Amino acid sequence: MIKTLILLFFSFLLAWLACQLIYDNKVNELKNIQAQKLLATSALFNRELGSLSDLLLLLAQTKALANNNGDRWQNQELPAKYLQQIQDHFIQFGHASSKIAQLRWLDYNGQEIVRVDFSADQAKIAEPKERQNKQARYYFNQAMKVAPPNIYFSPIDLNVEHNKVVEPYEPSIRATIQTSAETHLFEGLLIVNYRLDNLLAAIKQDSIAEAQINIVNHQGYWLLNPLPEKEWGFMLQQPQLTLKNESPQLWQYQSQHPAGGDLIINNQLSSFVPLATFSGSEYGADTSTLMLYTISDSRFLAHARNNSLLIALGIFLSLTLIGLTINWREYRHQSLLIALSLKLRAEQQELKRVNQILLENIARQQLLQDELVEANKLSSLGLMVAGVAHELNTPIGGAIMSVSNAENANELLKKAMLEGITKTQFSEGVDSIASNLNMAKINLDKAVGHIKHFKRLAIDRVNEDYIECSLDVIVADLIISLEPRLKTVKVALVNNIEPELHLISRPGIISQVLENLIVNSLNHGFESEQQGIIAIKARRLLEDKICITVSDNGSGIPQAMQSTLFEPFVTSGRSKGNIGLGLYMVNQWVTKLLAGKLSFVSEQNGSSEFATQFTIILPIDSSDSLTS
Repeated sequence: MIKTLILLFFSFLLAWLACQLIYDNKVNELKNIQAQKLLATSALFNRELGSLSDLLLLLAQTKALANNNGDRWQNQELPAKYLQQIQDHFIQFGHASSKIAQLRWLDYNGQEIVRVDFSADQAKIAEPKERQNKQARYYFNQAMKVAPPNIYFSPIDLNVEHNKVVEPYEPSIRATIQTSAETHLFEGLLIVNYRLDNLLAAIKQDSIAEAQINIVNHQGYWLLNPLPEKEWGFMLQQPQLTLKNESPQLWQYQSQHPAGGDLIINNQLSSFVPLATFSGSEYGADTSTLMLYTISDSRFLAHARNNSLLIALGIFLSLTLIGLTINWREYRHQSLLIALSLKLRAEQQELKRVNQILLENIARQQLLQDELVEANKLSSLGLMVAGVAHELNTPIGGAIMSVSNAENANELLKKAMLEGITKTQFSEGVDSIASNLNMAKINLDKAVGHIKHFKRLAIDRVNEDYIECSLDVIVADLIISLEPRLKTVKVALVNNIEPELHLISRPGIISQVLENLIVNSLNHGFESEQQGIIAIKARRLLEDKICITVSDNGSGIPQAMQSTLFEPFVTSGRSKGNIGLGLYMVNQWVTKLLAGKLSFVSEQNGSSEFATQFTIILPIDSSDSLTS
């Protein structure tokens, strides 16, 4: 029951999240559409204002309006030739742009001195009686606050003539710049009325259902609305036609976010940005800001909400069905799981018993392996003792024979002295005794040398301390102990050790490693009566490293054995009584006791100088490396 409730809760939660995510995606798509419309409309509007500014500056800088003679004229005193010159230039300038509705030049009292109206590519010059005084109009008062050469833009409104709104409506914006008597024919105000009906029509035509474009002034009145009857309320004395009245929530939100934003009200997404702030405020004139809105049709978000709810319902039902199916299957297999758990428990007990037996076998195998290693070391020591005994036999036998000859000479000398010795006999007897004693001394010195080598080698093999030693002495002692074995084969052992290679290590282990490698080459690398070379080389590799190589030109190591060569009980000579621990122990000694590295290369039937080469890298101080 609890699982079912949890399942329903999480199904509902996931369905609600999916619903919200799908709806948010639709809203974001709509926001992107509206953002693109806002950006395109704003760019178009700012481009139009930029062209108006350029037109006014171009008009103000023309020679036809300039005071070239230094004369000063007062309003109605302007000579007729200058008046005609200005009118002709206004007509020519106005025909250059179809968007110019009116060009005027007012004096500083607001009286129109020159006015040319443009309509349907026709220019009409206002007669003196038609010229009006605009001193009471807001744009004249604001424009006179902006000193030249700065430009004042009036807010957008409808064109008014004789205090009446011109019909059909003429949406206009006025750009003004003051003129002075020093630079122009008279002091006053140049005004360009710029027609915006085509611009607003183009913007309205660009509206789509997802983004219906609206333009609102700072008071909330519409300058552009999908419904024309809502436009220009401030000009038509209809104060109720404002965004503030129609959507107070949106108006308040826009007032709190003057930089732009978006808001959803009644399934309508409204996005807005500031469209333009008309220049002049920085020079003392009033300013006004337009807001550009895009509003979606309520059907889009309502449809998105309904679709997301349907999808969420499908997800909820699917998850619920899947969950109930899983619960049913879980209940169905519960009894089977219980039976399997009981069976598993019994198998675990059996596994523990078998594992214990396996551990005991591994322990016995390890013990056997250790015993074999010790036996291998003792066997090696036995062979070394036998070799030393063999080497001692020759010098000791020679010494015994020399002493025996000396005794015989002494007896002869004694006998001659009893019978009456001559000087010649005495001299020959003494020389014979001295010669035999000297030969005995030489043989005994050889025996003492062998004994010293053997003693040093035996002590090193059992010494577990790290001591300072010389590699060339270690190898020399080893070669002496191996001479009896080498005499039975046709393989030459070449010693190429750099002198003065001193290191702190275990010399007995180094000797054992080299002996195992040499014996391994003799046992596996060469057939009986086969000639060959085993070379031992050593050199300093780095300041703290020594490199030792043992190479032979024998038969090489089979490719199949190379990957497991250093594992225990791996051998190619098991039929000869080998057990496969030699190279395993070499690897253990080098890496564990000497803190070194062991590697090899081998190629059967190769063309290189050596078929197999073992490389040992040892630190100068093995004890310090092991501690580190």
